[in-house]
Amino acid sequence: MKVCILSMQQIDNMGSLLQSYALKTTIEKLGNEVEFIAIKKRDEDYKLLGNYKQEYHEEREKDGLLGKISKIDRYTINRLKIKRKSVEQGLAFDEFRKEHLNIDKKSHHYDLCVIGSDEVFNCLNSGAWGFTSQLFGNVPEANKVITYAASCGSTKYEELPEKVAKKIRKTFENVLAFSVRDENTHKFVGKLTDKSVNDNLDPVLIYNFDYEVEQATLPKMPKHYCVVYSYYNRIHTAEEIDAIKEFCKRHELTPIAIGAPQFWIKDYIVCSPFQCLKIFKESDFVITDTFHGTIFASKYADKFAVLARASNKNKLLDLVGKIEMKDHLMSNLSELEEKYALLKNKENFNSIVEEETQRTIQYLKSNV
Repeated sequence: MKVCILSMQQIDNMGSLLQSYALKTTIEKLGNEVEFIAIKKRDEDYKLLGNYKQEYHEEREKDGLLGKISKIDRYTINRLKIKRKSVEQGLAFDEFRKEHLNIDKKSHHYDLCVIGSDEVFNCLNSGAWGFTSQLFGNVPEANKVITYAASCGSTKYEELPEKVAKKIRKTFENVLAFSVRDENTHKFVGKLTDKSVNDNLDPVLIYNFDYEVEQATLPKMPKHYCVVYSYYNRIHTAEEIDAIKEFCKRHELTPIAIGAPQFWIKDYIVCSPFQCLKIFKESDFVITDTFHGTIFASKYADKFAVLARASNKNKLLDLVGKIEMKDHLMSNLSELEEKYALLKNKENFNSIVEEETQRTIQYLKSNV
């Protein structure tokens, strides 16, 4: 079949690109031809939200004039260096899209569209597209539509404006099979359709990247390092910065940032998504507050700690429960020492992933 994936492959994010690659490659191995289509903002859909958007200002640095003034500090020179490296990282993401996702390859019509994975149903966030019915099944260029491991992120059914809920109910009629990756999304979909809903793990978990990781060559790295994996400057409060710095100093680890910079970390490593996984694998410790960072660490790092935040606790708490990594979850960074002494249960994790991989293949074989 000729299949298109409607996902978040245009976002400069390691997790978004790796889940796109994993889903594409998995479907191709079932004997299909796969391309990507872009998310389209639809004005008539966007207006249905009115002025409602979820915002998590406390998780970001200050904006505006006060924000600019506050950034004139001892990290100013490092911020300037990071800007240059951020351009390099953007180019690395673009190269990955062209080489491994064949992002420029487009057709006019497809036998099937797979919506997912990642936060394709997160219509209340403050992202660029807001609500678009395309992500809920309005894909005229495909004969059939299914979802795979779709997520609402922080969006909840109870917060949907009625006009948006009504439009989603109508658009969901176009979807032949539903697959979601967390309990919140399962409940969300269940409120908006009578069709059955399958639960599947994110493509990054079910795909075996061993070959890609083995082939990756790393840039020069510190001998012993702690990966700090988060969104752009999300770890920005003095309390969190000091906690991580003191922890790394005690254990003689160099803090490094990958994927996105943290202004207080000198070593921001520009890398490809496959190199990113290898950096996790060779790390001494990982600190992350993201969904895919937790997946990378669970698959490849020996020691790691996960901090859940308001914007991602729906999906993150569900994830660590499903893959039985709750022991690595922190309520705050004062627990770093406790998590540093903890080794993950590789055998149990691998068993869960193996079973879930078979469920994924069964779902895709039945619907692709």
